[in-house]
Amino acid sequence: MDHERIAARIEHLSMATGIVAGLSAAAAAAVQPTGLSAFGVWLGLVDEPLIVTLAPIFGWLATAAGTLSGSAYFLAQWQKRRFRKQAAAKSATTDLSAVPAKDDT
Repeated sequence: MDHERIAARIEHLSMATGIVAGLSAAAAAAVQPTGLSAFGVWLGLVDEPLIVTLAPIFGWLATAAGTLSGSAYFLAQWQKRRFRKQAAAKSATTDLSAVPAKDDT
């Protein structure tokens, strides 16, 4: 399992959800009811636009994806550091400098 590739894909997903959340927040701000239509929404006579309802959900989704992306990034960095330490320890135990080369004899 390649942790870095998984972390990169989750990061791309996080960025995409962040873009969607930003666009939906901008759209919700642009089409939110004002004046008498806002009063009608408050009374329940008029439905609020769907994007106004969905914008907070997209924000929560982007926050969750960002948290997952950060966690995957740090997990991948931890795995990489652990792999390097194991490789260094393995190479230290199999030191080939004590074996004479053909040219040395």
